[in-house]
Amino acid sequence: MHVLVLGAAGRTGTQIVSQALSHGHRVRALVRSTPLEMVHEHLEVVTGDVMDFDSVSAAVAGVDTVISALGSGGGRDVRVFSEGAGNVVHAMAVHEVSKLVVLSAAGVFARSDPRLSLGFRAMIATVLKPVYDDLERMEQRVAASGLDWTIIRPAGLSEGPLTGNYRVSLDGSLLSKANRVSRADVASACLKAATTPVYSRATIVIAD
Repeated sequence: MHVLVLGAAGRTGTQIVSQALSHGHRVRALVRSTPLEMVHEHLEVVTGDVMDFDSVSAAVAGVDTVISALGSGGGRDVRVFSEGAGNVVHAMAVHEVSKLVVLSAAGVFARSDPRLSLGFRAMIATVLKPVYDDLERMEQRVAASGLDWTIIRPAGLSEGPLTGNYRVSLDGSLLSKANRVSRADVASACLKAATTPVYSRATIVIAD
């Protein structure tokens, strides 16, 4: 697999890059400003911005899979998810790339689910509302793209080790204030979705 990783310099993105390389895949990592402190013969680091179509198109050219681990931190425009997804979907169509794996978040399209803690639901309704609004727009764009897509909604993220024992739900049953998942296991799930058809055109929730 020759995979483009978006958000490659983030804490989850670096896990995806590292695990992809360890599995023998070729990786192109798109970073905006934060350097990716990793060197490997099968790693190509390119600078660009997912909000700029030309950057995205150049990064997509020549790969066969795209994994998006974008985040909205560091003062980023909160529309980075939906606008970035729009540019990615367009570029993939131009370059005839079909496989797309996108990280979203637990609680998207389930903001009032009682399995989420009251405090988290309050955050989604207030301080996190712009982010969740845009994540929902992103998911809608991806699902309507016609690509071979997978959307992954991880539980609360931790810095724990790779276990490979994470659980997967197609019906949101893993939504819980107690559920967590390591970034390493999220990366593992992304690579499984990218290399097998098991979660094709599906939205999944994952938790350890």
